[in-house]
Amino acid sequence: MREDFTYRVDDREPGLRKEKIKGMFDDIVSTYDLLNRILSLGIDRGWRKRVVRNAGSVTGRPVLDVCCGTGDLSNRLTNAGAMVFSLDFSHAMLKTGKARGWLGSGAVAADAARLPFRSESFALLTIAFGIRNIPDINVFMAEARRVLVPGGMLQILELTRPSGMLMKMAYRLYIGFILPLVGGLVSGKRDAYRYLAGTIATFLDPDELAMILKDAGFSAVRIERQTGGIATIFVAERE
Repeated sequence: MREDFTYRVDDREPGLRKEKIKGMFDDIVSTYDLLNRILSLGIDRGWRKRVVRNAGSVTGRPVLDVCCGTGDLSNRLTNAGAMVFSLDFSHAMLKTGKARGWLGSGAVAADAARLPFRSESFALLTIAFGIRNIPDINVFMAEARRVLVPGGMLQILELTRPSGMLMKMAYRLYIGFILPLVGGLVSGKRDAYRYLAGTIATFLDPDELAMILKDAGFSAVRIERQTGGIATIFVAERE
């Protein structure tokens, strides 16, 4: 495993950064799902559907959805028959998800780097649009591996930077201007959407994250680029 790999978008220590992120998501919860739809033009729904399809038959299987937010992916997995546990460190997100009936068998307020579950508890672990907000990725990877059964599946859905020249130019305009502008106007929290834009612009390339997965003890790592590379699904198996 790579030594002490810590992704940061600012100079805060990981603990302080987590508190900042938690407060930010608590602040934008009322418009979070609406903005996801507006800012992705609804394409994010298809990405989540692909995650569920990748999982195969999940009927009756224990699944952990980390950084679940209000529970969009948790709800889809539950509807597919899985026994879903939904985890997020934002109480406001979990409260909203519960009110909508989107969370699974249990809602857990906890840190993704300290999963409060026994080893080898889950057949599938998912994390959608959350890993770039985890400062200590290696710690999370170790925890994900610990709670998965041997042969269990990890799926990461994350926003990524496209590789084509025209897509890159359009994406820079989107990330640098449209995302913080529209996000700020709708939510009233422009700084939050500036921060989120920064995490996308500076996060790991897909190949780098795939290497970290392999270093963490995952095999059969697969990279599935979505919609020209603006999002990527990583699929891996716990050895």
